[in-house]
Amino acid sequence: MAALENIRKRSVLLLSVIGFAMLAFILGDFMQSQRSGGPSSSTVGEVLGEKINIQNFQIKVEEGIENFKIQNPTSSVDQQTTVQIRNQIWDQYIKELILNNEFSNLGIDVTDDEFFELLQGSNVHPEISKVPAFQDPNTGQFDRSRIVGYLKNIDTDPTGEAKTRWISFQKYLLNQIKESKYNDLLQNSMYVTKPEAIERHAEKNYDVSFNCITVPFSYINDSLVSVSENEINIYYKENIEDYKQEESKDVDYVVFNVVYSAEDELETQKSITNIVNDFKNLSDTDVDLFVRRNTDNTISNFAYKKESEFDDPKFKELLTNNVDFIGPYKNSENSFRIARIFSTEFRPDSVEAQHILITPKNDVPLDSVNKIISNIRDRIDKGEDFGTLAQLFSDDKGSAIKGGDLGWFKEGVMVKEFNDACFSNNFDKLSQVNTQFGVHLINITNRSRLVKKHKVIYIDRFVLPSSETFNKYYSQAAQFANEILNNNIEFDSLVLSSNLAKRSDSKVKKDKENISGLPNSREMVKWLSEAKENQISEVFQFENSFVVAYVKDHHKKGYIDIANVENSIKSILSNIKKSEQILSKFENIENLAQLSKETSIKTFSDNIANMTKLNIAGIGFEPELTGHIISRSQSNSLNKIHMISAKNAVYFYEIKSFTEVPVLQDYSAEAKEFSSEYIMYSSNSAYKSLNKEADVIDNRSLFY
Repeated sequence: MAALENIRKRSVLLLSVIGFAMLAFILGDFMQSQRSGGPSSSTVGEVLGEKINIQNFQIKVEEGIENFKIQNPTSSVDQQTTVQIRNQIWDQYIKELILNNEFSNLGIDVTDDEFFELLQGSNVHPEISKVPAFQDPNTGQFDRSRIVGYLKNIDTDPTGEAKTRWISFQKYLLNQIKESKYNDLLQNSMYVTKPEAIERHAEKNYDVSFNCITVPFSYINDSLVSVSENEINIYYKENIEDYKQEESKDVDYVVFNVVYSAEDELETQKSITNIVNDFKNLSDTDVDLFVRRNTDNTISNFAYKKESEFDDPKFKELLTNNVDFIGPYKNSENSFRIARIFSTEFRPDSVEAQHILITPKNDVPLDSVNKIISNIRDRIDKGEDFGTLAQLFSDDKGSAIKGGDLGWFKEGVMVKEFNDACFSNNFDKLSQVNTQFGVHLINITNRSRLVKKHKVIYIDRFVLPSSETFNKYYSQAAQFANEILNNNIEFDSLVLSSNLAKRSDSKVKKDKENISGLPNSREMVKWLSEAKENQISEVFQFENSFVVAYVKDHHKKGYIDIANVENSIKSILSNIKKSEQILSKFENIENLAQLSKETSIKTFSDNIANMTKLNIAGIGFEPELTGHIISRSQSNSLNKIHMISAKNAVYFYEIKSFTEVPVLQDYSAEAKEFSSEYIMYSSNSAYKSLNKEADVIDNRSLFY
């Protein structure tokens, strides 16, 4: 790449080609996505009238998944993780489209001169100055020469990854600058007048002390209150907007859990017994292949360990009794194990190391990666600093920002190939190894004392249901569904006669990820969204279970039918009538002591009501009560009985005292504090408004 002054001359071109965002720049999200999705005409959503193509969205999702894998190499990407990543990518993508449209409408942009001033001028952008690669390693301060050097050497990376990182980082930085300008506009529009500051000061400093008795609605017996059908209808019509609903469905289902049989357990024990002799005679070169072919435990760890570090008590028996082999034995409820001591050595307890990782990609095959590592090693041999090269080239950005430093770690923490290179007695201070993550150049900086360690190898066989067992349970599920379909037996009746447990989920919307109680059941949700009321499903399989579902009810978009809310409305009206009876019964009460004696309800003393603190100790959130107390305190009503029916109960209280609000000479500090509160939520509130007006259409449920 050209020198910085030449880049400046070509700034328009640079700005047009120079993303993965800050996260990608620091953490190294350089994996290319597998492009997939539906037809090009398929749309996963719409924002501001602009259609979002499913292929484009899926690319972003896969980039997010790959980024997660790089940052969490030991974590698996299960359905829940995938859903979380997809939702996060969706929210980010929608926000980007909405804000970019707003930036354009407001004329918010970044000029070339402005960008380069923030890049290497006297007012460097914080996102630039905090990148460790651009800081002096001795002082931790931003070093302008380092970013200039980085840009000068950016083309020396034969993979082009360094340039890709910079291009992505610049895109991210430009968006950050625009968003910062937008937020400044919002914040500068926040203004608090003096009357507002005075009112706020009064609300904050005006405390009312009161004693209170809470009379619950249940104080009046249900038999003393009646609610007519006409009253329910009137309430429903007057409050119809409270009963809006989105389309959803209620579903009942039964689960046939597949459980292994006694025959399955015997077969598992027999199968592991058959390989005992071969296992006992394994050579060092055959261990990995033999174990991979014969074990069901994919996370087996055969690292050398001290005797005290083994979790399986049978391993300690091996070491204590001086025998080489044990098994088969049950190491868990559904697993058989065979084990043997394979080797005993004196090895380091822990090591300290740093590394550079280069990850193969679609356009950078393994051969090219090995050449890159070789070139880096040559540069180190010629005297260049390992840490500096790690910052520039390593794809493990978590350690790259620390010069590739991994710190001290014990044996077995790293993957096998990496572990062996660090802990083997025949080690090189600088070594190159291949792992599942790519090619590593390892620099061992320190090793602890040698201790006696043992390598115990083992094979696990899980007791799993056989195909015959699966077929048995599938037949039960299919027979259950057929009884309903062909013999017109009601779902509930068949559940009862079959002695099955019925499970349910209510108000299931089409975008719900799983049916309650059924992990990874998105397939059933998609079926439910298309199924009709009273429809019976096919037999679903979710892991080791078969499921048959029944659509119990269909709630159409619009207003909830009065029949479905009749009981809740009846409860509301009943409480209203009970509160009226309570207020009438005690309207002439003279003091709280008398009320407490008649009701056997304790008095809460010395409570405080404040308009800025709506939760009252011992009472909870009752804003109506708070407002009532504040207003009565200002009407010369000390030590008088006041009563109010609120949401949760009927309250009787006496005001004991209230504070005098101090008059200030200057309310600018109050105005500034009030304004700061506005500023804290201004950008989020503004975005919510923009999002609401953007007419966002979400069709993800059609594709996932």
